[in-house]
Amino acid sequence: MKNVLVTGGSGRLARYVIEYLVERDYRVTGFDCVAPNVSDYPKGVQFVKGDLTTLEDCMRAISLSQAEAIIHLAAIPYDTELHPGQSRIQNLPEDECMKVNTMGTYYLMDAARRFKHVKTVAFASSYYALGMGRRLSGTPFQVDYLPIDEEHPNRPEDSYALSKVFGEEILRAYGKAYGIRAVAFRLQGIDWPSRKDDYKYGITLEARPNHIGGPIGTTYQYVDPRDAAQAFTLAIEAEHLEMFEAFYLLTDSRHVEDTKDVVAKVWPDLVGLATHLEGTEGLITAQKLRTKLGYKPQFSWRNPTDHE
Repeated sequence: MKNVLVTGGSGRLARYVIEYLVERDYRVTGFDCVAPNVSDYPKGVQFVKGDLTTLEDCMRAISLSQAEAIIHLAAIPYDTELHPGQSRIQNLPEDECMKVNTMGTYYLMDAARRFKHVKTVAFASSYYALGMGRRLSGTPFQVDYLPIDEEHPNRPEDSYALSKVFGEEILRAYGKAYGIRAVAFRLQGIDWPSRKDDYKYGITLEARPNHIGGPIGTTYQYVDPRDAAQAFTLAIEAEHLEMFEAFYLLTDSRHVEDTKDVVAKVWPDLVGLATHLEGTEGLITAQKLRTKLGYKPQFSWRNPTDHE
């Protein structure tokens, strides 16, 4: 498998994924609605400009790339709907997140099933599919057990979380119907190598003795984009996976302390669930990814040279 189409090809994560693929002799085509800076693309990489929410553009990109694998990174990375009393400046239509993320994934998969040479799709989902992002109900996220793995129930409330759940289900359905192997990576927050806000890493959280409920917005975990590129490449190279697999994609936590100790301080009502937590991996585990795909993260805030 040598021909790869990368959607969201002008995005920040795509630069790392494309570079990683090119270094391993893949023939890569980027696909996006906005053209990239020429300097961002390695020599020999093709770019197709088009609209993910148009079937014809998706088909054109797949045809021109002769893609055997698609790495689907394109997305609106936040919910775009508005709510009464919210202090938020609208810069996109309210349905943009759902339209691009859900219908864009549908059009891409519907285009892919029309080409016999497309064998695998690797999708950038999100840990927000769990539903711990925007809690519109005002209720805390319910944690059933720790560490959270791929079998933990999703409880989405906002359009971004829903769009990622729907995207995964579209991949699952097309895998069953058309034999396209699909992998969904539930990414943690990307820790860009150039990031200088070191205060967000190596942190010691303040105790919240009366807090009830699970985390909202973050589990204080991350993944380096270079490790994300490794995982996406492992996915398109794998031949032993089920027709659909979901994986949490992460490195470890941002805490200095072991996660078990953090839970006792910050989420005290979850202490009884934390007895099996070891070290600093965090509330969500990437054990399945390490076991089934051989993922070995190489970059961490714990090694200062990784950010130079």
